[in-house]
Formats: sequence, structure tokens, C-alpha cells
Amino acid sequence: MRYRLKLTAYSDIGKIREKNEDMVFISSDLGFAAVADGMGGHSAGEVASNVAISSFVDTLNKINENRISLPKDFLPDLSKIERKMLMAADYANYTVYKMAQDNQMYRTMGTTLSCVLIDSDNAYIVHIGDTRVYLYRAGAFSQVTTDHSLAAEHVKRGILTKNQAEKSAVQNVLTRAMGIKKDVEFDILQFKIAPGDILFLCSDGVNKGLTDEEIKQFISKSGKTSITKICKAIVKKSNEKDGKDNVSAAMIQVLSAPGFLGDKWYKFKSMFF
Repeated sequence: MRYRLKLTAYSDIGKIREKNEDMVFISSDLGFAAVADGMGGHSAGEVASNVAISSFVDTLNKINENRISLPKDFLPDLSKIERKMLMAADYANYTVYKMAQDNQMYRTMGTTLSCVLIDSDNAYIVHIGDTRVYLYRAGAFSQVTTDHSLAAEHVKRGILTKNQAEKSAVQNVLTRAMGIKKDVEFDILQFKIAPGDILFLCSDGVNKGLTDEEIKQFISKSGKTSITKICKAIVKKSNEKDGKDNVSAAMIQVLSAPGFLGDKWYKFKSMFF
């Protein structure tokens, strides 16, 4: 890994939900962060998000350790890392789907998923649903993933502005999610990173309370404040202003020196911590 990375994550159940169906995971060994937002009755959403990330990470580790091989005919035009991430995503989707089909209680479950993997000087993103990945670079803040939602489709067609879509009644209607079908399509993105970059991942609970500009204002303080404090402050402020959903975020800060320095905040049950 060419750069030193700082990773942090924070999650809150929100003001009215009985369970936290979000799942957040960070790994210094992998240079990896993920956010999943589960959905479904009973405990299904909580199960879906947990299983999606655990299966993804397990498959990624097995590929890295040569316990699983990438088939030669599996997306041969993509880079090896992109193929690894998409294979891990496919395994994770099938695991969630199979569990939903085998257990009546979980029949309606599904989850969004946004993952970032840093390798050398590149960021690789796998994404499905409306969890988001943003990039903060040199004072500019932009969403790099596309929401797979009906509201986003309305923005694309000019029916709604982005601000209107954030408050729209169809905001939570997803057009793509994991576990709903045996085969689903994931977005795969890749771009160069540079020292000073911050990748911000969040569930839609964050966006219900804060605008992109408000999130940017928090992250712009990264030169003076640790990303742990910033991540926690974003989640707390969003929860304070809305709080009708679970609120979760993860951050990766790219620094110039080699090695790893990690700091974390956790406020939720997880098999990973």
C-alpha cells in the first residue's frame, strides 16, 4: 500500500427504530471500508446487512489467500482487483438471497452495500442501492456513486431536483438491492487517490438529516480535527436533525507516509468488533 490510511466508523440506531439494521465495517489490513443498510421485517434487515458484509469480506480474504480462484472467464476484461471485488459481491448477494429463500422469516430481506478498497494509489468501489460514497479532495466534495432508487431516476429524468428528491416520498424506493434476486448488477468504480483525499461512506440516514454541503463543512475540518471526531459529529448531527432512520458512516483518510494509523468509534453490535 503506497499511502498511510486512517479509517474510522460510527453508527447510531436513531430516535425511533427498534433495531439498527445498518452495518459498518473497516479493516486496516485490507485498506477497506463498507456500509450496508438492511431492509425487511422482523430482524431480516439486520441479518441481511451483517451477512452481506461478512460474506463479502470472507470471500475477499479467501481469494487473497488463494483458497478461492478467480475463474478465467469471470469478467476477463476487468482488472484483477475489480474481478475480486465483484466476485465477492456476487457471493455475498447469493448468500443473502439463499438465506431469504430458505427461511420464511427472512423472505423479504435485502440490503444496500457500498465498499471501498484502497490498493496502491487506486480506490476501488463496489456499490448497489442508496448507500453512498463521496470524495473530498482539495476542498471539493462530490458523490461518486449513483443511487439506485426511484428518486434518483426522477432526478435523472428532470422530474425532481436533487434537493426535492432528498425529501421525496419515493426516496426509499430502491431499484436495485442485494438479496432480492439471485443475480443482481453491481456498479464498479476505480480512480486514482492522492494524499489529503477523504472517502466518506454513509447510509441514507445521514442524508435524511444533512445536506451534502453540511457534510462537506464537517469534513473540511479534517486538517484540524481527527476524522474520528468528524465521523461521530456527522452521525450525531444528522440524528439530531432527523433521526427517523439508523444513521451510519465510515471514513478513509489518505495520508502520504507509509504504514497504517487507525482510530475508531463504535456504538453498535457487530460480529466484526
